[in-house]
Amino acid sequence: MPWNGSLEIGGSESTELLERNSFRAYFVPTVGYRFSQEHLIEFSLSHFTVNSSFEATGTEVPFRYESAFRQDAISLTYRYILPDLDRFSLQLGVQGRLSFKRITLSGSREYDHKLTDFSFGPAADINLKMNDRVFVGLEISTGLGKGNGFVDIFAGLHFVGPFYYIRVGSRYWSVTNSFDKNRLSLSFVNFGAQFSSSF
Repeated sequence: MPWNGSLEIGGSESTELLERNSFRAYFVPTVGYRFSQEHLIEFSLSHFTVNSSFEATGTEVPFRYESAFRQDAISLTYRYILPDLDRFSLQLGVQGRLSFKRITLSGSREYDHKLTDFSFGPAADINLKMNDRVFVGLEISTGLGKGNGFVDIFAGLHFVGPFYYIRVGSRYWSVTNSFDKNRLSLSFVNFGAQFSSSF
């Protein structure tokens, strides 16, 4: 799994936050409301934590430290549902995302910081119909805020029910933050499922 995460403190060299090649799965509960058959509003919650250990002995001063990163995110998405074109369906809209993050380093390197950020940007949802219940889905959302930004891309299968859908596939997520002369950069690919219920 191509994980990558680093923290640059006060313009100095980057400190690694995430251990590469570890497996993670995600589950994103989502609730939505569809009105006039053309407008959809969705609300979702996501939680993410990762703890890693790092050790370097080939340096002048050997060091070992533990890193812990936590993020809780609340997303609100509006999409306009365009008329279906043969087997294709398309939804275009915007997404706002509020994130609460905490970064902790302990051991040879000490650091503890909490930050909250808000990002806002375009969102798109494209589906290719395989049959009445199964679609191949692609969902893209991006956002920018004060000193931060994110890219979120999902690709996989989309299973439609009478009042819900379930998505199973891969998700690429990348985020940057600039705060207090520090810079946080994270990106990873994970696999999992999203459950959404619309009324």
